Amino acid sequence: MRAPPEALGPEVATLDAALARRSADSPDALAFAAEGERLSYGRLDAEAAALAGGLAALGLGRGDRAALLIPAGLDFVRAFFALQRLGAAPCAFDPQAPPATAARRAARVRPSLVLTAGPAGEAIARACAGAGLRCAGLADVARAAAAPPRGADTTEEDVAFLQPTSGTSGEPRAAVITQRNALASLCAARDCFDFGPGDIFVGWVPPWHDLGLLRFVLGPVVFGAPCHLVPPAIRTLPCWLATASAVRATVLGAPDFAYRLATRLVDPRGLDLSALRYATNGGEPVRRSTIRDFEARFGVPGAVRPGYGLAEATLGVTALRPGEPLRVDPRGNVSCGTALPGVEVRIAVESDGAGEVLVRGPGVFAGYFDAEEATREALRGGWLHTGDVGRLDGDGHLTVLGRRRALLKRGGAALAPRELEEAAEGVAGVRIAAAFGVPAAAAADATEAIVLALERDPAASAAPPELAAAASAAIVAAVGFAPDAVVVLAPRTLPRTPNGKTRHQALRGALAGGELALAGAVLFTAGRPPW
Repeated sequence: MRAPPEALGPEVATLDAALARRSADSPDALAFAAEGERLSYGRLDAEAAALAGGLAALGLGRGDRAALLIPAGLDFVRAFFALQRLGAAPCAFDPQAPPATAARRAARVRPSLVLTAGPAGEAIARACAGAGLRCAGLADVARAAAAPPRGADTTEEDVAFLQPTSGTSGEPRAAVITQRNALASLCAARDCFDFGPGDIFVGWVPPWHDLGLLRFVLGPVVFGAPCHLVPPAIRTLPCWLATASAVRATVLGAPDFAYRLATRLVDPRGLDLSALRYATNGGEPVRRSTIRDFEARFGVPGAVRPGYGLAEATLGVTALRPGEPLRVDPRGNVSCGTALPGVEVRIAVESDGAGEVLVRGPGVFAGYFDAEEATREALRGGWLHTGDVGRLDGDGHLTVLGRRRALLKRGGAALAPRELEEAAEGVAGVRIAAAFGVPAAAAADATEAIVLALERDPAASAAPPELAAAASAAIVAAVGFAPDAVVVLAPRTLPRTPNGKTRHQALRGALAGGELALAGAVLFTAGRPPW
């Protein structure tokens, strides 16, 4: 029988205090495991304190910012909590980005220090030095660790961390997340889903993504539940589910594309996921076919639960609770459930009951770092204006159609790109599909020219024109009209964010600029391509 969720107590107002409480109450309990190494709460607390001593010797302290360019794993966890001990604010970035890109992203938060580790550490350090950034390797900090400093006098209003946004519209901004934001979000998730010591988490999402950080790095400390970390990569999806099977995982989480790819790539034979009770599906539009196929393939009916969140809300906004039936509207859009405890959601209705999703609650961020105008635009009238378009039904269930900029316009109505993309991806030989619109100046009803880009599977037997024609026919069957143009791209060329989301606007720009390698194209429009 699962243990009930544990309350940390009103005196626990910071992430460092949460770790200190776990270390005092359960020093030998497993906190994290990765690649054969295990960290108890007591050991994590001690090692984070030692690292904090080394960082303090480098002059880092309360209120400073540090960029983390450290691979996912236990070193990341140690470094993050060391910075919490000092009252410094980490901002994590993908260390696998090209070194010059990594340095450019780190520079945007003006860090007092860049911390590196892993195979790319030296190259990143050189790029950071070239950009005028102070850099230190985590191993060197550990070797130079001084006596652990006293805990900083951090308050709930201090900055806990900076969270890069998804970057679907360009370079990501950094959302400023306070200690109060972080604890409010984590406690809402704990209370909503009964996360507690009886759970076993297996994390695959990278910790520079808000789902990876909140649910699988910070969550285990607040929830008191162990987490097994698997390196995030498409090639490790089999390891993710094999680990879940081996440790009898009760909680997983990933974006929709990870479940979709796991269904295609992972052999279910020998896997036992029967202990799984909750698998978060969020971070991008959720597909009914993904949930249906994953649950059927791995024998976990009702386990995959769609949710909606964003960096600016410190992850969680709504979720479908365990045991609740899946809700799907007539166009195939999946409901992301109802608001988490303490969160309010409303719709600024524009047409057909749909409009911008607005959010209010203690998890809503303090603003964007160094971006006052963008902060004023996002935080208006006491509400977070998300930039996402959705609907609320009579029971408060939220259906998110997508980013406002990415929605397709046809006959005056908004259409989710997912509706076309899901139909196209059902065609053999299509690896990924992405749909975007181009304004048609002559259209009086706000209709756009709709373009479908297909990334061809390397093993596809169909020729590009055949693939394009088959995808177009599948879309006609699904939504009743054909896209104006279908373009077939070479494998692995479709622009995506580091978190796997399609960058629709970047795709349109890359096609217009001739920057993408075409495997072939069939244009259904007269004259020149619509982009």
